[in-house]
Amino acid sequence: MTSSGITSGEKVGKDGALMPLTVAGTFAVLHSAQGAVGVVIAGAWGYEDLCARRSMRHLGDQLAASGYPTLRFDWPGTGDAPEPAAEVDGLANFEATLDAVCAWLRQMPGVEQIVLIGFGLGATLALKSVAEDRQDVAALALLAPVVKGRPYLRELQARAAMIGEITGAAPDCAPGEMLSIGGLGLSERLAADIRVLDVTALAGQSDLPPALVLYRSGKSAEEAFGEALRVRPGGEAHVFAGYDDLMSDPTASICPHPDFDRLVGWLVRTVPPRTSGVAPVLPCPPVLQVAGGASETPLAFGTQGGLIGIWCAPHSPASGALPVVFLNAGATPRAGWARGAAEVARALAARGIPSLRIDLSDIGDSRPQAGGPPIVHYHPAQIADLRAALDLVERQGYGAGAVVTGSCGGAYLALNGAVEEPRVRKVVAVNLQRFLWDPRDDVNEALRFGHTSVGGYGRKMLSVEKWKRVLCGKTNGLALLRSLLRRGFRRTERDLAPWLLGLAPFSRLYAKVHSNLAALRDRGVGVWLVFGDGNSGLAQLPVFFGKDLRRRVAYPNLAIIELSDADHNLTQRGARAELVDLLASAAAEGEVPRQVAE
Repeated sequence: MTSSGITSGEKVGKDGALMPLTVAGTFAVLHSAQGAVGVVIAGAWGYEDLCARRSMRHLGDQLAASGYPTLRFDWPGTGDAPEPAAEVDGLANFEATLDAVCAWLRQMPGVEQIVLIGFGLGATLALKSVAEDRQDVAALALLAPVVKGRPYLRELQARAAMIGEITGAAPDCAPGEMLSIGGLGLSERLAADIRVLDVTALAGQSDLPPALVLYRSGKSAEEAFGEALRVRPGGEAHVFAGYDDLMSDPTASICPHPDFDRLVGWLVRTVPPRTSGVAPVLPCPPVLQVAGGASETPLAFGTQGGLIGIWCAPHSPASGALPVVFLNAGATPRAGWARGAAEVARALAARGIPSLRIDLSDIGDSRPQAGGPPIVHYHPAQIADLRAALDLVERQGYGAGAVVTGSCGGAYLALNGAVEEPRVRKVVAVNLQRFLWDPRDDVNEALRFGHTSVGGYGRKMLSVEKWKRVLCGKTNGLALLRSLLRRGFRRTERDLAPWLLGLAPFSRLYAKVHSNLAALRDRGVGVWLVFGDGNSGLAQLPVFFGKDLRRRVAYPNLAIIELSDADHNLTQRGARAELVDLLASAAAEGEVPRQVAE
């Protein structure tokens, strides 16, 4: 015990700090504040959580800034939690996790009361924990609660089919799973418990605390449930106006700030924050044992500790293996689409290869850079995050450099970050869409329309259904047409780039791409360009290497590999298994790219 009363192996959190930790056998993040009223956010399940992760971080920060220490966590079988989805043994696992998280926050020095905020399935479980007298809370806030389980499961199945159609990867369930939505599995036992859920009657329970309900527009069961709670003392019910934009997809998701302002305003009126004067004390370092014979430690790093990552350390490290750094694909949180990054990291650990998977600034759990760009994708400011990640790798005892990998926007940062950062020894760029960003392009437009070919959109524009969506305002037809015309012009410009000698903007970009590739070649940096079959990023190769890719021979350090049966997100398990092999090969100290697709 030190003179401050803190035991060795503990750390004191600064007010407002992000503090990653492990609670109840899962990963969590504390938004610290010296308040006597703590908040637990019970997040949504699956795809809803994937889309909402960044927004939940904003909500946690907003609550902490208002004086409420706030704890968020991963449900079993989701995010960075250690167990596979198929092993989740029903809602009892979720309820036990929620109870343990609440118990942890109650025991935090200075916390006297707690409030539960739930989203989706998490809202339902928060309500049940109070109605069943497992939790005594000062207030409840329920966002888009699952009132009845059967309609919710039908909704999940419809969304799984829709995402499968968009990505080209049909829902593929692992043994023990009832459905898979974007590669995120729902176990049969969990689905069975959800199917019989019906919390309609709980709204009439007399001993519930004050409650706020934000219900989805057009969902009559949610609205009626909210109205039943609104008439109680301290109750409120409103439309969750930002839900649809929040759920658009993980990268395009828009934070529902007005809804969050309403929620926090209600909470301040209902359970005013009180200063405890006690800083949170956490065990240090928090470690979790995961599959593959590895330990995982969540870490805050970077400027003012605003970046969050997870270091995956094998129990039996392979001699000489380089560590692997995983970067976000778009705005998908660090565990990855279909939990792919977490799964691949643990498979590498089974081969003795350590890794770090991170959330870049303003993605997932990481805060934005001070004065950073409003849209972080493809922005050079992200290189500072890569440097901070490599600094962290060095502090783990790996000073010989690292393999850096990412998909889509993460592939762009891996490749271009390697040019700027000499500690990048190997690059495995998956489904790279651009070698360099053309400053004339609009990032928002690229994120919305960038993964579909001009021909593909042309076919869509000829379809009756597409025109119905345009005329109804569900698709911005002018923006789409403008994108197609610009891409057609740029195609002509690209075809002429090798002969324009820098006289046109794209010819200058063309020269810079080859200058960058030459710099990596001269430094001996191995580069694997990995594509799913038919991926739109393949169209960049003839632009820079010629129609027969003949200019590629100038770069013997570069391999072009096409995965079979792989969509843009590597939803398919077989594609991720191939990626594990490629990364393990790259992590071998002396390994250089060998497999080249013609």
